[in-house]
Amino acid sequence: MRLMFLLAAVGSMLATPALAQQAPYLPFYSPDTLQVHQLAVTHRTAVQKYLVTPKSVSGEYKDHYKKIAQEACTDVYNTVRYSALLDPVLNPYVQRVFSQIQKANPQLPPVQLVLSRNPEPNAHAVGNSTVMLNVGLLGRLENESQLAYVLCHELAHIQEQHMATGLREQLTKIHSKQVRKEVKRIVADEYNISSKLKALALGLTLNSTFHHRKYEKQADSLGYTLLKRTSFDTKQAYRVLQLLDQIDQPLTPEPLALGQFFGCANFPYPLAEAPAKPKSIFTVAAPVKTVMETSDTLKTHPDCAKRMRYLSELAQGQITDGPSAVAPEFARVVAQSRLEAVQSWFDYDCYDHALFEALQLLRQDPQNAYLRSVVTLSLYELREHLLKHDFYEVVGNVSKHHHENFNQLLTTLYAWKADDYKGLLACFAQNGTAPAAPANEYALAASYAAAALSGEPTAATLKQQYLAHYQDGKFSKLLFPKPVTSKKSIR
Repeated sequence: MRLMFLLAAVGSMLATPALAQQAPYLPFYSPDTLQVHQLAVTHRTAVQKYLVTPKSVSGEYKDHYKKIAQEACTDVYNTVRYSALLDPVLNPYVQRVFSQIQKANPQLPPVQLVLSRNPEPNAHAVGNSTVMLNVGLLGRLENESQLAYVLCHELAHIQEQHMATGLREQLTKIHSKQVRKEVKRIVADEYNISSKLKALALGLTLNSTFHHRKYEKQADSLGYTLLKRTSFDTKQAYRVLQLLDQIDQPLTPEPLALGQFFGCANFPYPLAEAPAKPKSIFTVAAPVKTVMETSDTLKTHPDCAKRMRYLSELAQGQITDGPSAVAPEFARVVAQSRLEAVQSWFDYDCYDHALFEALQLLRQDPQNAYLRSVVTLSLYELREHLLKHDFYEVVGNVSKHHHENFNQLLTTLYAWKADDYKGLLACFAQNGTAPAAPANEYALAASYAAAALSGEPTAATLKQQYLAHYQDGKFSKLLFPKPVTSKKSIR
């Protein structure tokens, strides 16, 4: 009975409502890779033309430069080819904002914006013609003006040619007579060679970090100037840095109430909840901050406090300090970006992150059929990897560098056994049935995963349905991999 309830709950995602007003947003997928390949080749060619090997340098310098340039070309091709998000909703939106900035700043070099599926909240400039915006950052902003400043900041990096300048500065330092002389001296000493070389490398790294932060300050300043020439709200530039300073924190500070998702009377499996409060009011300790909260260097975006002070001076105090109201149109962009980020975590085989982000969003939208599909598929894949004994490849380790809420989930995942997943999935379905929704690939894949995990005979039928409707679908290779045939050796 419980299994039938489970399958009915997941299967309800496939039902078509009689009066559906609007189909729910689903992450974009297209089996056609020609467009992204052509786009990737274009950006690779641009980087090749940009990173021209200097002539009046040593042979070792040239070889080093060529190697880095080749790696940069390969990296930009792979990044665009495998992560460019060419969807019909988010990409046109960010391209429109980008175009407004370019029209207001005709002095800028010709640059293309690539919206990336990358769920990390970041953006970066490549060479002199590419700005990469991660969908993970788009989902953490509050309005169009904040998006505009992020793009202006990256355009400033390009206008100032920070990539080429930084590369030349670092290679000049590495291949300088002083460094070569120091390396020879360390080797000649024949004492503590390893530790001394590490110290030298650390010094070079710190020097590179200093210059990197110098470039960030320059990009903040020029980016603000570029923003001032547009019709966007310049006061939001300061707010962007506030958001970046806290970007490594989860969407919501409260620990996941795992019991609400996976707990039920019939399946009492280990569910780590929030840390217990002190029993005595006389022994209340101060909140312990994580490494990410105390060490600015480890943040995704370091030095934000200093950058905020500088930008406040630049703006003469005309800043937005604190959260801003989100307009309905941008709220939809944010919501859709977050779903894309969840799917990206899943596609990158980071099932711990996919599950964590999906559960966070389900607290705000408990009946979201897509998010419930992701949870089901994540549980299915976690169990599969547990059975294959490579669980550690798709689940991270508990670490002081993680937020405690994420560590809470990791601790729970490592406590679950393969036999637990059937009951956990049944509890998940029981604790929040998704409403009926139009048939889609995600719901059908989740329905199959639930049936297969539960050992139901309907799994075979669902597999046939999926392959009939989505032969080249998003999950076809993941859920139904073709058996590897070993070639017979010729004797």
